[in-house]
Amino acid sequence: MATTGSRVALHILNAINFVISLAIAAASLWFFCQVYEFTRLRNSNHYLLDYTVYWPQAIPWIFFFVALFVIGVTACGFAGTRKKSRGLLKVYIVMLSIVILCLIAAAVIALVLADNKSTDDFVKDTVWDVYFQAKIDNEVAESFGVIERKLHCCGADSPRDYKNWKSEFPMSCCDVYYHGWLEPYTIDCEFTNKLANERHGCSTVAAQYARIAIKVLSAASIFTAFIGIISVMVAVMLSRALEKRNRAPVQNESESKKVLL
Repeated sequence: MATTGSRVALHILNAINFVISLAIAAASLWFFCQVYEFTRLRNSNHYLLDYTVYWPQAIPWIFFFVALFVIGVTACGFAGTRKKSRGLLKVYIVMLSIVILCLIAAAVIALVLADNKSTDDFVKDTVWDVYFQAKIDNEVAESFGVIERKLHCCGADSPRDYKNWKSEFPMSCCDVYYHGWLEPYTIDCEFTNKLANERHGCSTVAAQYARIAIKVLSAASIFTAFIGIISVMVAVMLSRALEKRNRAPVQNESESKKVLL
């Protein structure tokens, strides 16, 4: 009965770990794509000889590979539990212990090295670089406009960045169209536009989103590690229960004599 309960509990815990790990992997890829949407527009000549670790670019891959590690170990746990194999369960316990350390390490690295001013500086430098590229490259300007619409931001540091070289705000800084029963129509986007002036600069908005993503990934990693610790304890209990069940019953002295005779 205890063996059955431990098996069911371990299956549930492995399923939770598997789902959360898939979510972490997907969120990591999404985070990287959002960062890449900015970095692909910057002037690559400015970064050719720069070997500094850019944490907003590195952090998604750290969590992605840790999540894949968790998924692989979880598969081992499913197999060991289903087959009632003590060998697979021992491998699962050892590997899961390593995974727990990796999950905690990834969260610590992200919170200590990435959730700070270094991320803000990286985002700000990248946005400003893209903003200057937009002045001379129409394709970059269009792509930056897409980012402004998506993040509801305007300019690099503030909407007033456009005042020195444009006659009015770009349409991406304003609600270009209203959708409803009426046909969509263009809205005036002069420098007096209240909505555009109230928007934050894209460097501020993007940095805030990056910080939030780092915190969410770290929290999910720590929660997964917590579930992993419980899984290790249940797996140890199941392994011991299987060992007791598989152990041959010890014969008493009289039965042993009968066997010898």
